[in-house]
Amino acid sequence: MLLPRRLRPDEHVTRVSAEGLNAALRDPAVRAIAVAGSHRSLDDLDVAAARQDPKPIVGTGATTFVHLELWAKCGLVGIHGETADLTGVDPVVLDSDGSGVRVPGRASGTLLGGSLGAVRAMVGAGLPDLDGAILLVTGERTQGLGQVDRQITHLRRAGVFSRVRAVAVGNFAGFDGLVDRGWTLADVFEDQFGGLGVPVLAGLPAGPAGTAVPIGTNAVLDADRGTLTVDAGVR
Repeated sequence: MLLPRRLRPDEHVTRVSAEGLNAALRDPAVRAIAVAGSHRSLDDLDVAAARQDPKPIVGTGATTFVHLELWAKCGLVGIHGETADLTGVDPVVLDSDGSGVRVPGRASGTLLGGSLGAVRAMVGAGLPDLDGAILLVTGERTQGLGQVDRQITHLRRAGVFSRVRAVAVGNFAGFDGLVDRGWTLADVFEDQFGGLGVPVLAGLPAGPAGTAVPIGTNAVLDADRGTLTVDAGVR
């Protein structure tokens, strides 16, 4: 695991485009990067630069492609969130709001994942080994409930959920109040995750417009208490 150092008070997160990511990885003056990544960012991603000078990469959505690629290639810890305080070293503790699916139990493991669409797209295209991981899924509405259901079904049929120790469900922006043929997003999650046989906790404030959480550090999901505790993403 490559754990970037925390920022000093005079340092900040630098925003770059996907095209500028490699230059930022190579620039010693850049200490943390906010990037709207994409699947095409992976084709020439400078993994050697990330390994030589590890720095936190911050973002949601398609930034998950970059987080998972760098975790798989060099173990770099990322930050799933739109903003993050990277000057501290405290663990992140998220409390569920009590909504959605909850399967009792407690599990620990490396927190991996992020945007559901990106995780699903990396099946067969570089998805890291999720054996023993806690899988985080978040999202934003681009279509309807059917898209979310198809993405989860793909992961299930690909065997992804048979390897994880727990599932943490964060924010899915844009789905509030949506009902499709009598189903809500919570119904989809209950149907898909309720019978996995591992602890599951929804209603976590991670993801779009939520609390930033490290991707690639150890975490404990306690569905009985309704909490997800994640080790710090900087040292």
